[in-house]
Amino acid sequence: MSKEAKAAAPRSVLIVEDSVDFSNLLKYIVDDMGYEGVLFALDKEDIVERSKECHAEAVLMDLQLRRKNGMQYIEELKADAATKNIPIIIISGRELSQKEILSLQIQNVRYLRKGRVEMDELKKVISETLHSSEASVHKGKKVNT
Repeated sequence: MSKEAKAAAPRSVLIVEDSVDFSNLLKYIVDDMGYEGVLFALDKEDIVERSKECHAEAVLMDLQLRRKNGMQYIEELKADAATKNIPIIIISGRELSQKEILSLQIQNVRYLRKGRVEMDELKKVISETLHSSEASVHKGKKVNT
């Protein structure tokens, strides 16, 4: 394996979900898309530290979790300078109001409703999110020639 191939590790997506079956499904989808799905241990890990460790380029998150609710995790990520720009995709069975959805969109958070989102739509949103994340990273690293 060449040095370039080793350096080009898959882009990681942190998965924050308390349903083992659904988190495994999300990991399978993310891995199948060519990214690395990283499962977050809700009872053991700090979300900000875990995001930094795995160099998460996006977060897939449920809102109704055991230890904390997803909104608390979002607040923690947005409060840290190193993780505040990581795009978040909420996949939750919880119905949000239009006002809540708009408030999340302002923070670079997408919302999908569990049970109402098709697999193709989920893949499309993940792909779009990672592509927009990549574009903003490259824009921020513009080099003067």
